[in-house]
Amino acid sequence: MNKIFLPLVCLAACAACVDKDMAPDIVKVFEKHSYEAHAPRRIRELLLSKGVEGLKILDRHAEIVAAGKKFKELPGGGALSSGLLLEERRGGFYLAKVFRGSPGAAVGLRDGDRVLEIDGRKADLQAVSGLRAGAGFGLKIERGAPGGAGVITVKLKKELFAFPLIFGFYLPDTATAFVRIGMFFEGSGAIAAAGLDTLSGLGAKRVVFDLRDSGGVPDEAAALLKDLAAGAGPVLELRSRHKGYSRLFEAAGRGRFAALKPFVLVNSGTAMAAEAFAQALRELRGAKIIGETTRGGVSLQKTFSLGPGGKGIRLTIARLFPPSGKALEDLGVEPDLRVGLSAAQAEEFKRAWTASGETALLDDPAYEKAMGVIAAAKK
Repeated sequence: MNKIFLPLVCLAACAACVDKDMAPDIVKVFEKHSYEAHAPRRIRELLLSKGVEGLKILDRHAEIVAAGKKFKELPGGGALSSGLLLEERRGGFYLAKVFRGSPGAAVGLRDGDRVLEIDGRKADLQAVSGLRAGAGFGLKIERGAPGGAGVITVKLKKELFAFPLIFGFYLPDTATAFVRIGMFFEGSGAIAAAGLDTLSGLGAKRVVFDLRDSGGVPDEAAALLKDLAAGAGPVLELRSRHKGYSRLFEAAGRGRFAALKPFVLVNSGTAMAAEAFAQALRELRGAKIIGETTRGGVSLQKTFSLGPGGKGIRLTIARLFPPSGKALEDLGVEPDLRVGLSAAQAEEFKRAWTASGETALLDDPAYEKAMGVIAAAKK
């Protein structure tokens, strides 16, 4: 019996020893870089009494990692998909988006095509739901106004395909641009702005930003906020007690998309730059926020080396704030219009987008609520 438990006891003892060996470096890093100031004595006491886990009392994000480890969110892998995204309007089904490089694009389908038949059946809810299964299907579509460009029939086979992290489309009935931002990654602000240029050129007067399950870096969120700002002034702030980590992002003047009326879709997976963006757009432009309370995770972390042992410590160095200075950490952003989802519904929604499903928008209550608000405002 003692022999069985001996390795576990030794392992725990070794872990404690490692913590003590790193304690001087950990204390220095916390004292110099942490978002909140902590007395060196308090840090040492927690390390000696609780080990590395004691650090989470000071900073819930603190952890020991392999030095140089990259913390990078990656998109989902996609699934068998036609690369089409359907939406329902005026009692019919339309191709809201045909993604470049997809099976749908390969057979000549275009944004705005109306779906008349699916596998020889009239396009109704039952026929559309059948798109979720199978490796392919046939479509009869109408292009242009009724009686206009004509009817086209195509057959396509689903392939491994993933919706891009950032994309948009135009909804002509309400002059609305829909822009989904899966993450604010490097260069994403310019990609979103280029899309808004195109959608504005089509006649968009409103924009719905879909930031559900999104996050990312503050620079890119701030770049897009500057383009949407009504005038000069702060759009985001990265705040720290250390000057080197603090940064104020400001718009120089009226942004090129200031005329667009904004709406934002969020959920409990909306975090970091995405939730700060949502709150900032509410403050700057009166954006209506639709969905669930966001995650409340706007802390920026960095990893610091702990000497030659090949380990590092990751801790919070700064937090993001909207122009008002409103605290979002642990609180999140509350929506103006709440769309409550059960755990099963939330999982189904996420699965549909991760799988790049053709019917993801048709099963989307937050999207439907946003479209309802926009349609009501037009009357």
